[in-house]
Amino acid sequence: MKKYTSQFLIGFIITLLLGYTGLKFPGDAVVRFICLVFGVGLIVSCLDAVLVSENMKKMRFRNLRDKLRRTKKVQE
Repeated sequence: MKKYTSQFLIGFIITLLLGYTGLKFPGDAVVRFICLVFGVGLIVSCLDAVLVSENMKKMRFRNLRDKLRRTKKVQE
């Protein structure tokens, strides 16, 4: 999902401007719904980026800690 964040942001901004600037046209309700979908996608994408990066940091630290323990056991 991280790689789609910029696409969701661009789509959200475009549909936000089209749907909520006060212009009246036949498809404004559809554009507002699409804006909602892009907004939810943007939030999920950003949360995914944050949560995955935190989990990766924890996994790297855990792997490094395990390697250090193994080398200490080998040296003893």
